[in-house]
Amino acid sequence: MEWRTRWQITIRWDRADNSPAGVTVVEHVVDSPAELRQLVARARADRHVVAFPYCRVRELVGDEPQHCRNGHSYVGGSATRPVRDWLPCSCGGHLALRCARCPDVRVDPDVSADCNPSTASGGQRPTA
Repeated sequence: MEWRTRWQITIRWDRADNSPAGVTVVEHVVDSPAELRQLVARARADRHVVAFPYCRVRELVGDEPQHCRNGHSYVGGSATRPVRDWLPCSCGGHLALRCARCPDVRVDPDVSADCNPSTASGGQRPTA
């Protein structure tokens, strides 16, 4: 898994009949600053647009790990299902998976140099 940065823009029109979509509010999520720039330029050019606030959003994308680093599967019943925890962090957070069959703790996405994950219980931080 990894964190992806995207941009969300909400375009508001004065009346639904002045909007291309036929509604007064349309939300878009785009993947690049260039796409955001295009939407902002179009909104500025439309005299019926009354507001177009935008913000950067982050979303976690990718598949969760299916095995611990020792090869034990996370899929199945309670005997193999990992203990899951969420570690808040300045990067957005990390999913911590503790293997049910060995002492392995896997943190996804990996903790990088600028991360500062913390456990809710105040215990030791898992290592990637």
